[in-house]
Amino acid sequence: MDDKNFVGMGHNPNPNVPDLPEGFAMALLQEPEARVRYENLTDMQKANVIRYIQSNNESGYDAKEKINNAIDSLRNNNLGFMNAY
Repeated sequence: MDDKNFVGMGHNPNPNVPDLPEGFAMALLQEPEARVRYENLTDMQKANVIRYIQSNNESGYDAKEKINNAIDSLRNNNLGFMNAY
């Protein structure tokens, strides 16, 4: 991953995309197909993926489920999940 996919909290060098949640970054590193698809998304699509993962979580389990869903969907080239939040 390069600096356009900043991980964790901090000063993202790309102001158009929020910081990658650490759990999502770890999952992307373990799933090369999902990672490549994520890296090829537009800034707006990347921001939508991150917003989906971070939205309306009542627990860490909720966030983990959203990360798993995002990874599976990216691997299968299905971006419909971004409209689910």
